Amino acid sequence: MSMISRIRAARETARRNRAIERALRSANTPALRDEILTIAQRHYG
Repeated sequence: MSMISRIRAARETARRNRAIERALRSANTPALRDEILTIAQRHYG
């Protein structure tokens, strides 16, 4: 993997993590937070 590819992958990971954190902070109910975490784990973990 080239250095550019590693940098891009790290930036994408950071961007995705920030988006998940933002979604969790804006979730109104614990059930919605659980759903967001479930989806995130299914797709990225």
